[in-house]
Amino acid sequence: MKANKQDSNIFFYQQASKLARIGNWEFDVAGNKVYWSNIVHELHETNPKTFTPDLETGLRFYREDFRSMVNDTLQNSIETGAVFDFEAVIITKKKNERWVRVIGNVEMIQGKCQRIYGSFQDIHAYKLLELQIREILGSISDAFYAVDKNWKFTYFNKEAENLLLKKAEDVLGKNIWELFPASVDTTIHKIYKRVARSKKKESFEYYYPGDEKWYEINAYPSQGGVSAYFRNIDKSKQEAEKLDRAYQEKINILESIGDAFFNVNKDWVVTYWNKESEKVLGKKRDAIIGKNLWDEYPDVIETGFFRQYHKAMETQQNLTFEEFYPTLNMWLEVAVYPSTNGLSVYFKDITLRKESDIKLFQSNERFEKVTEATHDAIWDWNITENTLYWGAGFKNLFGYQIEKTTPTLESWSNHIHPEDREWVLQSIYGALEKSDQSNWIGEYRYQKNDSTFADVIDRGVVIRDGRGNPIRMVGAMNDITERKNFEISRDRYAKQIEIQNEKLKNIAWTQSHIVRAPLARMLGIMNVIEDNNKSLDDTLMWLKHLRDSANELDEIIKDMVDKAQHLT
Repeated sequence: MKANKQDSNIFFYQQASKLARIGNWEFDVAGNKVYWSNIVHELHETNPKTFTPDLETGLRFYREDFRSMVNDTLQNSIETGAVFDFEAVIITKKKNERWVRVIGNVEMIQGKCQRIYGSFQDIHAYKLLELQIREILGSISDAFYAVDKNWKFTYFNKEAENLLLKKAEDVLGKNIWELFPASVDTTIHKIYKRVARSKKKESFEYYYPGDEKWYEINAYPSQGGVSAYFRNIDKSKQEAEKLDRAYQEKINILESIGDAFFNVNKDWVVTYWNKESEKVLGKKRDAIIGKNLWDEYPDVIETGFFRQYHKAMETQQNLTFEEFYPTLNMWLEVAVYPSTNGLSVYFKDITLRKESDIKLFQSNERFEKVTEATHDAIWDWNITENTLYWGAGFKNLFGYQIEKTTPTLESWSNHIHPEDREWVLQSIYGALEKSDQSNWIGEYRYQKNDSTFADVIDRGVVIRDGRGNPIRMVGAMNDITERKNFEISRDRYAKQIEIQNEKLKNIAWTQSHIVRAPLARMLGIMNVIEDNNKSLDDTLMWLKHLRDSANELDEIIKDMVDKAQHLT
């Protein structure tokens, strides 16, 4: 009975090893003999009946860049008795590359190594998937890093290297707070600990004392630690401050701004309401100007709009946020600029973008963390097979039904603006021809499904074989049309402010000289009337002249008011 049970256990062990593609090996140090199980032979693509392995031939199976490491590891075990566990690439008998995991245990007798034995596992598919995910994470436009529960870095992409001025090899395995001591006991330190503890994501803006720059950070719980996507927003912060100063100098808000916007005074009375606000919120300007905002929108009082507006009024700090408005079933992106007089509020409908984000998150679990923090259109071009993979971002950003098409390099390049197409393709092929170039970036115009063109920034990473030949290229496209349009609108608005201020100066200077003439006559007439020696008829005559001068002055003032009201 016991023998049957033991045989059964052995059988199940053998079956499990076969399914997991795990084989056994042994090196008899004293006899200088090597033993491989059938699965180990299978992984090396050798015939166990005709091929007899030895130490030297076994080492030669490892790819040249791993061979020295494997040999040193083995010699160290023989000398010290240390166990080992490593991952490496072998070149099989049939010249195929395969990732394997090798575990070794040592048998020592009287301080001398007698034999080394262990397991040999096929991890090729898992390793290729890991490398592919790392390549895609490395190509996204946002900086990204991950730390484990002990706050040690486990991932650090290229953009993170660029922003934080540290190489991945210098930070991986190191403690984040030891490498960046200026962050300890600051906002980021507290939020990261809260995210790791609560298992809930948080987004925030952070001023890093180490380089005196502002960053936008999206933090996510990840295996007891934190994964963070971030980007430098220092320039946008400075631009926002300049724009805010311009708003403070100008009383009237111009209609040229593409977003919906309104003004309220410090008592929450609406003082301006543009046409885009009428369109988005469905209330006419004449019906709300002079009314209390909360009286007109009582359904907003229990939402984030109410809290954020009051926060801006109290702190006198600019705020940007996204909030859902249940009454209209609409997502809004809002920017609030406070002043001592009240608030200027800019907003736009981002419902379609939000819904696209949600659908993308639900439909693509493989890149869940990436799609939560970016809106890039991810692509993967297999150069050797001339096949192209498009991520869901192509549908969300450009409107293409990717599930109904088979994308190719030609179908992608045909949608590049004719004026940009030649130089973009030359730039890509130029990067492929340079064996030492691994990154490519370009800004160009890309045609959307509705025939309009979007301004995009495209980043790619070239993957090469051992001889430096390009075999794949992965990357991500990002729509920057909104940013470009905002920069154009901002510059146009600043120019209009300068023109109107100059007109106001000219009106004030010109009219001040015209006003002086009737005013001087009126003062002279009053001095004459005060002379008691004048007759009644003379006095009435001078009163008539005084009335004429007053009427002239009234007309001049009306003209000044009319010109000021017609400023554009």
